[in-house]
Parts: sequence; structure tokens; C-alpha cells
Amino acid sequence: MSRRRGAPALVSCAAALALALAAALTPAPAQQEEDLTAGLKAMRASFNKARERLDNLDFTGAIRELSTVIEPRKSARASDLSAEELKLLSASYDLRARGQFNLGNIKGAEADFIALLRLNPGYPIDRQTLSPKVVDLFDRVRAKIAGILVLQADPPKARVLVDGEPLEPQEGGKVPILSGSHTLRIEADGYDPYEETVAVVAGASTTKAVRLRPNRRALQFVTVPAGVAIAVDGAPAGVTAGPPTPETEALAQQGGFDPKNASAPLILPMVAAGDHKVSFEKDCFQSRTLTIKVTLDVEQNAPLKFTPVILQDAKNELRVTSTPSGADLFVDGEKKGTTPITLPGQCGGERDISVVKQDVGSWSERVRLVAGQVNTLDVRLRPTLVYVGTFRLDEWGRAVWSDEDKSLLDELGKGLKTLNVVRTPEILQDLRASVIKWMIGEPNEVRSGTILPPAFLEEAAGKARVDLVLAGLTQGGDADKSWTLALYSVLHPSPDVVRLRIDQPEAVRDFVRRLDSAPPSTGPWWGMGLVDTLVDGQADLDGPLVVRVLPGGPAAKGGLRTGDRIRAVGNRKTPSVRDVNQAIAAEMARPGGVKATLVLAVEDASGPRTVRVSPDDGPVIIPLSDASLLYDRALAEFRLRSRAAADDAERGAALLNLGVAFMHFRAYDKADAEGFARAALPAVTGVSQGSLLYYRGLCALRRGNPGAARTAFEQAAGQAGSTLDTGDGPSAAAAAARSLKAIE
Repeated sequence: MSRRRGAPALVSCAAALALALAAALTPAPAQQEEDLTAGLKAMRASFNKARERLDNLDFTGAIRELSTVIEPRKSARASDLSAEELKLLSASYDLRARGQFNLGNIKGAEADFIALLRLNPGYPIDRQTLSPKVVDLFDRVRAKIAGILVLQADPPKARVLVDGEPLEPQEGGKVPILSGSHTLRIEADGYDPYEETVAVVAGASTTKAVRLRPNRRALQFVTVPAGVAIAVDGAPAGVTAGPPTPETEALAQQGGFDPKNASAPLILPMVAAGDHKVSFEKDCFQSRTLTIKVTLDVEQNAPLKFTPVILQDAKNELRVTSTPSGADLFVDGEKKGTTPITLPGQCGGERDISVVKQDVGSWSERVRLVAGQVNTLDVRLRPTLVYVGTFRLDEWGRAVWSDEDKSLLDELGKGLKTLNVVRTPEILQDLRASVIKWMIGEPNEVRSGTILPPAFLEEAAGKARVDLVLAGLTQGGDADKSWTLALYSVLHPSPDVVRLRIDQPEAVRDFVRRLDSAPPSTGPWWGMGLVDTLVDGQADLDGPLVVRVLPGGPAAKGGLRTGDRIRAVGNRKTPSVRDVNQAIAAEMARPGGVKATLVLAVEDASGPRTVRVSPDDGPVIIPLSDASLLYDRALAEFRLRSRAAADDAERGAALLNLGVAFMHFRAYDKADAEGFARAALPAVTGVSQGSLLYYRGLCALRRGNPGAARTAFEQAAGQAGSTLDTGDGPSAAAAAARSLKAIE
């Protein structure tokens, strides 16, 4: 054969091969050249050069380029190559064989076709555009070394493996295989696999019919209504959908339901034979669970059909009250009214419930409403917290959002009882970007202890509508496990700073517990003062001496008198003040929620007697400094309580504590303006107006205004019976008198 006569066949085959390989060898749009390995890049480059040479009838040059692809991989098996490498290598053998053919090297072409078919017995040569002589040579080579296994597999989409390698049958179920003995395996999901050794004769066809035996079976359900979620043995299996089909309409006539409400048949994934539990759930409907027995259909393997599953309507009533009342109620983002409110006809299931009162506070939770009953929520509005994340600042001033805070995220993820937590991803991403931008711009500020600037607190309050902002900072290398958490109130820029370690999760749990502990507004008080006495320098074991009984207080009402000695509380002997306090704490801790009544065994000069005292509940004042208290948390809490208060006394106690929290941070102007100046308490025994006047005077003194301090102390000194801290605390009037003397 001359080159001239062979050239048209080669040009035709090269063009056809280029078209055939275009889809297989062109990378997907998202696949970039840099993702390819160096070897695959080299293969592609050599193949493309060879194709160009063939287009220019340079057969020798094309063979040389193709040899750089083939020769390093002559001993490779299909399993050693990636899918694209296999396609490139197979096409290279094909193209080189055609080049050899056009150069008159029939033996070389035959050798390449043999190598091609040993690598890829099912390789489909282009029979439409190639020279019939080339196709004939290919078929003669295949007939020498391979046979055809004609598979008739049931199910038709079964997977075929020969010697462990997956093969895709050609049209008519034909599977070209090298001659010899091979292990044939046919498998499909839901069927037992079939495996045998088959002998393939070169140039011959062997027909094999295989029917797999099912080991599982599909399930078919129709539900009324549509849109029902189905789970099999607890695992989600599917959701029914409409519109109904003729099969559904026929079932409706038999079952007596409206076909318009029914679903189309839903076929679920196959399950093993035996007993299974199938559950059906949809919001606003009663759930159902069926126990079914699945048997195999060896002959037809048709889906196991069940009678339509009908769910009954399940509405519920939702009653919501709030403290304070008059808050807006939102269910799944839709406003329903103001509290207190009763909503009939609500769907059961998970619901996002929010109760919001502008400028006061909010309450947000995902709540499961139980169908068929009254669901009652009595909520107390609470402050809102955003945790913007923990950030790492390296020695070069680069700030990044750190992932070292897993222990804190885990604890916050369990939910807080006294705080709402912002979890909206878009808000969190926006705030984190602002923090990183500031930290990069002001690394020295961060190193000096300012984790968040005042402007950021304003941004957080505006974007996230929060009361509290929590942020973390780590510095130094990976070996440094120190971790600083800063809790800010949006009311002022000074944070509560807590120093932890990344590798100590128990300390993180303790911090979150403190964060989720709202400071108390009220507490029990007894209205008595006790002291221990000494006899000849030794403790008097007759019991502590009562040195103060507040007029109108619980102790006075119970008949306790100054000069009494408390010998016992209940059945506990009390030789000291400490013993009395421990006995009282034990009585108060009894379960059941019943207000404790103390039975005191007392004695005075007239003899022993029994006194019964029930505590009153009165305001308490947070201490000016307590290492266990998060004062920014207190600021947020007491501002909310002052706005949510039901009466002037409750509001006054909240404002008094708000002022004390500001004083802790030495924010004396805010303490006065936002706390003490706006507060008023009744002039009664215990924490009262005299207590407020004392703190007003103390704040004025620390602000550098002795005149205002003197006026407040003089007024407080005249409030007999007023106390500090609690109703059992020290006398506010006496403390004010001492402060007046100190000023003078």
C-alpha cells in the first residue's frame, strides 16, 4: 500500500479520533490545568502534538510522539491507571497502530492493536469513518486474542466485574474479554452477588444468562395527606408528594378518602426481609408508626405495597404569657399578637418562638409544640448575647479568626437559660470581619488589653440588637495555651476579663455557668443581728447573742428580742453564729418550694422559749467587688429589669443595682445618671430608700462632689432600719453616719 492511497484513511481516522476524544479528554469547565498531575500533563501534550502531526500527514513524527506516551506504560494494567490515563493510553495505541498501518508496517499496527486489546478488551474502534481495511485488521486481531461474552443479566442494570475489574457491557450485553479462564462476578444493590469461572474462546461468542436472587425488597406507600416524611427503623427514607396518580385514585375509592389530598405512590429504598418499624410524620398531623413484615419476592421482586397510610389532623393550643406582659409574640417569624395571648389551631412540631418587647428585652427558643394538648409558655424576657469568636494575634500584628474555641462553642451550643444567643451566620461573619479589620489596624491597642473598641460595641448593638458581646483573644505561638475572654456590655466600654487556657475545658464550663447565672433581684431576710460572745476569753457555747432586731422585720414579728441567745435551730444545736447560718441554709434548701419557717430555741433572763420565724423576701444589692460576678452581665440584667419592672419598688431595686454595677467600673457619672438619680425605694425596714441614699452619697464622694455626698449621707442617716447588701446586712444609717464623720 502506498502512502498516498493510505493517507485519506489516516486523515479521516485522525479527524474522527479527534472528535471522539474531545468529550473524553477535554477537562470539565471547573477543572483547571494546574489540577492535573505532571505525568498526565505530559501525556496530553504528547498526544495533542501527535494528533497535529497526523493532520499534517507526518506519520513518523506522530508515531514518535505517541511512543513517549506508550513506552513508559507498556506494562501498565488498566487498574494501575486513572480513567483519563486509560483513555489517553488506549487512544495512543489506536492512533499509533493507524500510523503504522499508513506507513505499511502491518506487523507494527497489529502489535499495537494487540497491546490495546490486552489493556482494554472492550475498546470501541471507530467503524464509521475509518478505512475498512483498518477495521478489518482490528477485528482479526481481536478474534485471535479475545472472545465475546454475551450477558443476559437480570436485573439489566447489574454491575459486571471480570477478574475484579468493572466492565461496561456494550450493545446487546456484549462484553469483549481476552481468551482464557476468567472470574465473572455480577452484582446489584438488593441482590445476592453471582460469581463463576467462565472460559472464553478467542474469536467466539459465549452466552451467559444470569438472574440474581433478591435479598431485599422495596416498599411502596401512599399517604393522606401528601408531604409526609417516612423513616424506616429510625432512618429517613423519603417524603411523599403529589399529585395523585390513577393508582391512588383507585385506592381512594376502596379506602373512602379524597384522592385530592393523597400522595402519589412513593417507592422507598430496599430493606432486608424481616420486621421493620416505619414511621410517618408531618406537622399538624398525628404521627403514626407501623410494624411491618417484609418478605422477598424471588420471582418478580416487585415493591411491597401497603394500604394508604392516613394521618389524622393534630392541632394544639398555644398559650404565652411573659414578664413583662405586652410583648410581641412571633411564631416562625410571623407576628401573632401581644402577650398574654392564646392561639388556637396551631400545628404541632418544632417552632421558632420569639417574644419581644422594644427597649426591654426578648426571649427566643425553638420549641416543640405537642399536638392535641394545650402548650403553655411563661417566659421572662432576657438579655441577648453575641459571641463574635476567638481571634489570634501573632507577633507581626496579623489577626485571624481562630478555631481554638471548640470547648466554648460546645458549651454555648447546649443553650443558655438566662440569655438569648445570636446564631445568624451572616451577622456573625459581618461582625468578625469588623473585629479582624480593627485588630490588624490597631495591633498595639489589642496587645495593651483592648480586645474590642467602643465603636464595635455600637455596631453590634445596631446590627445584632444585643446587650452583651463576648470575644476571645490568643497571642503568641501554638505552645502558648493562654486564652483571654472579654465580656462587654453595650452600655459602656470596660469589659469583664476572664483568663483561661485552651487546654482546660473545665474552666470554660465554669465560665459559661457564671455567664448563665443572672444576679438575684431579691432574697430572703430575717431582720436580726447576731454576735458570738466570750467567757473568760473562751467561746460562750450557750449560743450567739441577738444584738439587733429590726422593727417590723420577720424576727420582730416572730417574737425574737434583743438579748436572746439562740440555742438551737430546729433540731440543730447552734453554739456559734456560723452554726446558726448553716442551720438556716439547710432549712432554706429543703425541696418542695415551701417557704421555710425557722423554729428557734432561745433563752433570755426569764428562761427558755420557742420562737417561730418565717422569712420575708426583699431586695438585695450586689457587692461593689466580687471576683465571681460578671459585672457587665449584671449591667445588662438590671437595665432589663428596670424597664420590665411591675412597680416602682421593683424598678428602684433594679436601678440601685445598675448604679452599683457602674460603680464597679468606676463609671460614677453613669452610675448616678442612669442608676441612683432615677431610683426610688420605699422608706421601710431592710434594703430601702436609706440604702439607695447611702450609695448615692458614696457615688457623689467618689465623683469628687463632697457637697452632694454630705446631703445624701445626712438623708440616709435618718433612715432607721435601712440596711446594706440584704435585709440582714449592716445598717445603712450607721454607715452613712460614719461617712459623714469622715467627710467632716
